[in-house]
Order: sequence, then C-alpha cells, then structure tokens
Amino acid sequence: MVRLAALLASLLVGAEGVRQWSNSSSTRDWNPKLLPGQIDVKRPAFLFLDEMKDRVLISQFGFNTRPDTWNPIRLPAQSSISYVPLPMLKQQVSAGRLSGDLKDDYLVVNTNSPLLWPNVLSYTPAEYGEQYIVVPDGFLPPGKENGEMYFCTQAGQCNKITATPDKTFYHEVEWIDFDGDGLKDILTARCKKIGFFSIRFEGEMLWLKNPGSSGFASSVWQETSIVAGPDVIFKSKPYKGGHAVFTTEFFQTVALRVHFLDANGVQTSVKVIDDNMGKPFAVDIVDLDDDGVDELIATNHQGPNDEILPAIFAYEVEWNNLENGAYPRHALTYGPSENKVDNVGVGAPGFAHGFYPRVGMTGPKWVFAAGDGSFDVWILKPKAGRFQYDTILIDINGTTGQILDHDFDGDGIMDLLIPDNDFWKLHVITFE
Repeated sequence: MVRLAALLASLLVGAEGVRQWSNSSSTRDWNPKLLPGQIDVKRPAFLFLDEMKDRVLISQFGFNTRPDTWNPIRLPAQSSISYVPLPMLKQQVSAGRLSGDLKDDYLVVNTNSPLLWPNVLSYTPAEYGEQYIVVPDGFLPPGKENGEMYFCTQAGQCNKITATPDKTFYHEVEWIDFDGDGLKDILTARCKKIGFFSIRFEGEMLWLKNPGSSGFASSVWQETSIVAGPDVIFKSKPYKGGHAVFTTEFFQTVALRVHFLDANGVQTSVKVIDDNMGKPFAVDIVDLDDDGVDELIATNHQGPNDEILPAIFAYEVEWNNLENGAYPRHALTYGPSENKVDNVGVGAPGFAHGFYPRVGMTGPKWVFAAGDGSFDVWILKPKAGRFQYDTILIDINGTTGQILDHDFDGDGIMDLLIPDNDFWKLHVITFE
C-alpha cells in the first residue's frame, strides 16, 4: 500500500502535488558554505566516524608529491591511517575556520605497516571482543595491486586475514552469518588486475568465514566464492530468507545488478537493473523522497572522454518483488561538472548519499557527492517535484575523496568533512 501511494503521488502534476513538495521543510532555503582554512594531512582519502574513540579515521594513499610540486617522476607513496579528534573539529567548526597540521602526531597506522592502499574503513563487530579497524586494501597503481583484508589494532599492528591472489584488491565489507554458526562472516567483493601491456579485470563477490575467538585476528579466514562480476561497491538487504546484494560492477561487466543469495551465501539468481548508466561506481540504499520506501542511489564514474556524462541516478524499488519488479530510473543530476585533468584513471563523481542540512527536516532528502576528478563537491537541493533537484557545485580544487556528514559542533546543522587527496587538506562545508 505504501508503494501504491507513492506511485500515485508521483503522478500528481497539478498545483496540489507541487504544493505538497513545496511545503516540505527540506525544500526551503538552505545554502552550503565552505568554511575558510583547512586542516593539513597527507593524502586523505576515505573517512570513518570513530565514535568509540571520539575521532575521525582517515585512510591515506596517493602520490609522493602534490601536483603543485615539480617532480619528473611522480610515484605512489607509502600509505597510512591517521585521525583527527572530534573535539578539534567541534572547536574549529564552531569558530568558523579550520587550521592546523596533523603531521605524525595523529598516526594510527604508520607507513611501515603492510598496507598498500587502505580503502573504506570500519570496525569489527563489538560482540567479538577487541574491536579492530577493518582495512580492505590495494588498488590499481603498480606496486599497490597486491591487496589483502587486514584487522589493525589501536597500536597500529595490522594482521592479514586473507591469502589473496596477486594483483587483487578490496574496497569494503559487510557482516552476515552465512553458515548458521552464530558468528557473523564477512561479505566482500574484490577485483583482480590481469596482464601488463594489455590489462583486463575480473571481479568476484565472496564471503570469508569467521573462525571464532581462537583465530579471529590471527588466522586466514576461509573464503567461499559466490559469483564472478562484482568488483568494488555493494549494499545488501535481507530478502526472502536470504539476501539481496546490490552491486556496481565497474571494471569488466559494467552494470548495476542485484544478486539474490540464499541464507548460506549461494547465488540463486541475478537481475540487471541498469547497464546503460556509464561505468557504475557507488550504490546506497536511502528513502530519498521521504515516502517510507527506500530507493537506490547510484553514481557512475566517467572519464573526460566518455560519451555518457558524470551523473547521479535514483531507482525506485519494489521491495517485495525484487526479481521481477521494475526499477524506474531518475537522473538526479547529469553532467553538472567536468573532470579537471585528463590523467589515466581520472573519473567523476565518487560516492553519493542522502542527508538533511538540519536536524528535524522532512520531505525529500538532499544529496551530497564527492566530485572526485571534477575537483569539487556536488550538493543536490530538492525542488518542488519528485526526484527533481538543483545542483550546487563547491570547488575544492583537488581530487575529493569520501565525504563524511556529521554535526561536528552540535548546533543541529549538518557539516560535511571533505578530503582533498591531491593537495593534502581537509575542508568543511556547513549550511546557513
């Protein structure tokens, strides 16, 4: 009934339908504001809100010099994980200006660790004792491809829990009990880089068996392959006794799909949602239009010469009929910004998420996205119409990594923490 009501509402094109959206608090005037100053930190990339330690963890990877430094041979640098204390961010956001240099005083994992290219950070579940930082590792640059899955301690020791084939890397994890032993296992996807002069890629979704307390962070977890194809980002939901896993398959199969797994992690079927969106990159599940029913929000990741432009898409979902239901697509923004350089591997945008600029708002959610190779932040403001947005661009002037949304100063207004991976800075956007 909720879906039926939502579909009927989407057909309202008269004044009453427009008036309903206009009266939602999220469509009223709020303006993003880039705070002056920055916090200096080398090569910030992915951000993780670590409320247990009252800080933001920062994965650090990239090149050994900034683009404004002359270097005839710019090589990938050693990687690390740092943090910025939440009290520091609270004070500076409240004052309206950022400053300072994190340097080595804020390292959690230093450059002597085995990490090559740490991606989306998270924690192991609290019920398994000591909470380790989960680090899916590795990426494309030469010397960085041999990624593993690591559990890192607060003292900076990183324990490898996989025995991964060469030139294979990971991006993120979810925790699901696939073998019914009461222990949550790891669901992940990985990509294998094959060849040297003629390079191709193979993706794979798999699960890693939790060995229990005796070998939790000291042994290699047994892996079970689920299916070829998924390679970077995914999101899952319980579905009919198993799981529906939404995957963006970027490197080889190039499609947004939903894979249906039974309770033991065996694929029973798969459905293509969209194979004409460009190169799919990020996916998230969010109630974008505030009607009580979740949508999918997905980005592509387009280079300077791609025919399909950088974009953010939303898909309506029939959650009780994922196998046969329709997935109507809406382009929330299409081609609002261009890549600023033509280097190999450059693309836009990155991750996109729904949010409200202020606590207590209602109506359609706003959307923020890292422009990535377009060197900016995209902020989508709802208009008076379902899935209709104005796009606001905030220049950062360097490659933007994963953005973290959090009310850092406790004033009820959302703040966006933005990593500039090229010029080694953290910025903050707030709203007024």
